[in-house]
Amino acid sequence: MLMAISKKNVITMKRSYSCSMSGVWNAVAHNQGALVIYHSPKACGHVTHTMELGSYYRSLARQEMNWQQYTAPLITSNLKEEHSIFGGTEQLRKCIDYVVKRYKPEYIVIASSCVAGVIGDDVKSVTTAAQGMWNIPMLSVDSQGFFNDYDTGYYQAGLTLIERFMCKQEKKKNTVTLLGDRGGPQGIDVQEIKELLVIFGLDVHCQFPGYASLEEIQQVPSSSLCVLLGGRAKSHLGIHTLAADLETKFDIPFFDAPCPIGRQETKDWLRRMGQLLGKEKDALAAIRQQEEKLLHAIASYSSKLENEKVVLCIGRPLLYFQPAWALELLAQAKVNVTGIILLKGLTEQQQQEMRIELEKYTLAPIRQEDEDKELEKAEIAVTTHELSDSIPRQFFLPVIPPVGVGGMIRLLCKLARLAGRSKERRGIVYG
Repeated sequence: MLMAISKKNVITMKRSYSCSMSGVWNAVAHNQGALVIYHSPKACGHVTHTMELGSYYRSLARQEMNWQQYTAPLITSNLKEEHSIFGGTEQLRKCIDYVVKRYKPEYIVIASSCVAGVIGDDVKSVTTAAQGMWNIPMLSVDSQGFFNDYDTGYYQAGLTLIERFMCKQEKKKNTVTLLGDRGGPQGIDVQEIKELLVIFGLDVHCQFPGYASLEEIQQVPSSSLCVLLGGRAKSHLGIHTLAADLETKFDIPFFDAPCPIGRQETKDWLRRMGQLLGKEKDALAAIRQQEEKLLHAIASYSSKLENEKVVLCIGRPLLYFQPAWALELLAQAKVNVTGIILLKGLTEQQQQEMRIELEKYTLAPIRQEDEDKELEKAEIAVTTHELSDSIPRQFFLPVIPPVGVGGMIRLLCKLARLAGRSKERRGIVYG
């Protein structure tokens, strides 16, 4: 019997209303020497802790953990019930004094919570006074949740770094600043982007705002180009607006195209980059190089996959899972997709939307979980969710699809390794 999602997730909002303080945190989380204070109750820090814990487990599952990466201390001022009556500015002062003595940070970013906003605490005045006392840069970011969401908090923190630490400089030829996340400079996605940029003679200076030292932040205005690390569509509004700010203030043009995910989108990305730089010939050469690289990998792995009976199980709505890249991956490897199963966690509307999207790319039969018989015959389930042990071998698709031809090759390698297992061994491989 198939077991997937135990509850239905109904998504009706077009916009995220997540905590803006988590956005502030992510914007400086891995900046060497940074420290973040939430002027908030202790529970607000738990939201960010849970988010980071999920990221930590995903990295472990995929064996992509970077143990050397700096993580900024996150401290809450620990607002309590009495502070809602008498105010929490003194509590914030004590918190700042403590973290300066305890951690000796290069600079401090202070994010205001909903509680601080309701109380009316003058966080900026406290920050200014503490900065004068300790002679350490301290940045106050308005991030009350009832004003903003995650995206806005991320943008406001990045903008604050720009305004505080950057000034006009002479441009360094062929230097690039990456804007956004994608797992940081040592992450496999960013490494893939860097390899594509090297083709055009471009060298990455740093990754802003969340993975840069203070010295690197100060040198961002010397970049000749910003490249945005977007998703399936263009980059989210916060990153795009940061790029526009840098262009306005420091005359740095930016490249904002959908991330090069899969074969066709990598070709499109290279072609557009070549047009921007006036290096169309380099782009065509790069496209041929990537094609050869992919074809060589397909020749190595397809023989292990083409005889397997595979079903694709989808439990994420279209908002979070675009199936085109997964179907392209399976088609490239000549995988026999015997059917597509829409798991119970999707609402009727979400299932209908997913069916319409799937029919653009495949003729494979599409069934609901309850009516499907093919899963019992399947040898491998390529899935967005972990299934019951009755499915012998499972390949868990990543929430964020990997970048470039290199990303596809890594997934093909893992899928081929799973196909090489005996049915008796069972198990799941995380893509």
